[in-house]
Amino acid sequence: MTENEFKSGFVVMLGRPNVGKSTLLNALLESKISIVSPIPQTTRHTIRGILNLDGAQVVFVDTPGMHLFKDDLVRHLNVIAKQALVNCDLILYVADVSRPIGREEERVMSVLTQQKVKVIMVLNKRDLGEKHITEYVEFWESRIKEKNIKQSPLVYYMPVSAKEGKNVDLLRNVIVDNLPQNPAFYDKDTVTDFPVKFRISDIVREKLFLLLEEELPHSLAVEVISIEKKRRVVSISVTIYVNRASQKKIIVGKKGEVLKAVGVAARPEIEKIFNKKVYLDIWVKVLEDWQRRPRILQELGYW
Repeated sequence: MTENEFKSGFVVMLGRPNVGKSTLLNALLESKISIVSPIPQTTRHTIRGILNLDGAQVVFVDTPGMHLFKDDLVRHLNVIAKQALVNCDLILYVADVSRPIGREEERVMSVLTQQKVKVIMVLNKRDLGEKHITEYVEFWESRIKEKNIKQSPLVYYMPVSAKEGKNVDLLRNVIVDNLPQNPAFYDKDTVTDFPVKFRISDIVREKLFLLLEEELPHSLAVEVISIEKKRRVVSISVTIYVNRASQKKIIVGKKGEVLKAVGVAARPEIEKIFNKKVYLDIWVKVLEDWQRRPRILQELGYW
């Protein structure tokens, strides 16, 4: 294969909250890059996962789900999602077909139907039911007609189950078919360009969400304070920010049992990043209204 035949491009994954974008990204990469939980706002960063194939390199860009809520953090997440569309080569519009179309879905379609970039509609979670698949396709077509758009950006729609891996291989092939001819953007051994400290903070936050479920869906953030690499071990200090003292009690748990469980669950994944033993020191700090403080958001990598 000549250099001119090689394909590569940036593929943005976009959809409303909790449609399975991160699960789909991990399935496409066959590697865990993006954290997963049933709680909306799990993904707060734009995360790039790089798939290297014979003759192609796909740079997936996982974005935060687009929300209708009005607080400062959510407005920022919406900006991140929209900015990711700039200069991308292909859009994966991920929809959850186990539930009907709502206001958030209408908003996402309003953005995507007007794009000039190719769109693949990924009808995800078919394992939970397929009765809404036709509804999504028909609603997209109605939006195209209402806006009098002559050329729809939609080039393909595909029912998949990211959780069970159904049609993921087929989707991967369709993505490559719709990429332009370009040289590779990253070294072939690179799997993500997401900074290590943010990967660590996301792993800790994922474990918190999974352990606490809906108790603290929007009220915590995780910052990696320091990473000290030694010959045989990596020492990492992490601070969890919450809004109120009552939330701190929940996260710490009785006799520190919750924090201990978070450390036990997070440590193996972090050790895979460094290929070393990891000492994880986790603290909890009350910081009222951290979501409304631009300086704090910037330090946490959200700004």
